[in-house]
Amino acid sequence: MKTHELKKLAREAGADLVGIAPASRWADWPAARNPRTLLPPCRSVIVIGRRVLRGSFRGVEEGTSFSSTYNMFGLHWNEHEFLSRTVHQVACAVEAAGCEAVPLFGGAMPNAPMQLDSKALAHAAGLGSVGKGGFFLTREYGHRQRFALILTDLELEGDPVVDLDFCKGCDACLKACPLQALADKGGAVYAIDTQLCQQCANGRTSSYAYAYERIDRLAASCGRACLVALEGKVDNRFATPFRRRSVWTRDLEGRCTVHPLDTK
Repeated sequence: MKTHELKKLAREAGADLVGIAPASRWADWPAARNPRTLLPPCRSVIVIGRRVLRGSFRGVEEGTSFSSTYNMFGLHWNEHEFLSRTVHQVACAVEAAGCEAVPLFGGAMPNAPMQLDSKALAHAAGLGSVGKGGFFLTREYGHRQRFALILTDLELEGDPVVDLDFCKGCDACLKACPLQALADKGGAVYAIDTQLCQQCANGRTSSYAYAYERIDRLAASCGRACLVALEGKVDNRFATPFRRRSVWTRDLEGRCTVHPLDTK
C-alpha cells in the first residue's frame, strides 16, 4: 500500500486530516514516548484527525446547552464513535495488505509506562503545531480537531513538517481565561495551572483517561477565544462570525459576569 492510497482510504473512511510521521523523526525519542516501545518494528505512525464541528461549541458559547452539543458531539461521540470507527477501518485495510496496524486513542492512561504524545506525533506528521495556549493548531481547522494514531510496520512516505505562526502577536486565550490559569512565562507555550483548570466552569469538560485532551479546554473560555481569533486564518470558514453576542464567564465561586462583545 502506497501513501497516497492510504490517505485516500482514510478520507473515504471519514478522516478530515491524515498525516504520516516516519520513524526517522521519532526513532531517538525516549522509550516512554517512542512508538517502538509498543510495536518494535514500527516504521510509520499514521495520525488521523476528525474535525470538531463549529456548531458543537454553540451551546457552550450561548450558555444554554453543555452536554448534548459539545460534550457528546464535540468530545465523547467524536472520539468513541466517529474517530474510532475511522481509525479501525484504516487499520483493517493496512492489515489486509499484510502489515500490522496498532490502533490507539489520542491520549494515554495516567501513570502508564508508555505515554505516546499524539500532539508531538501530529507535528511530526506535518499536520500543524502546538500554539501558545497548548492547543494543537492546524491550517484547516485551528484547534477544532481530535487525533488518534495507528502504528504500523508499513513504510510510508512522511509529510513535510509544518510550524504555523497563528499565535504571533496574539494572546486571546490568555486574556479570555477568567481564572487566570494561563501565565506567560516567556516560553513557547503558556504555563497552565491544571488545578485551576479542573475547577473551571466556563466550558471545560470532564474528559477520560485516554482522551486526546486530558483536560478538555477546547470549548472553555480560552478555547472559544482561540476559535474566534483564528476565524480569518484557517481554511474552514463560515458566512457568519462565531461570536454574536456578549461573553459570559464564571469565577471560582460560580458568580457569572457578562462582558460586552468586542466588535473590533
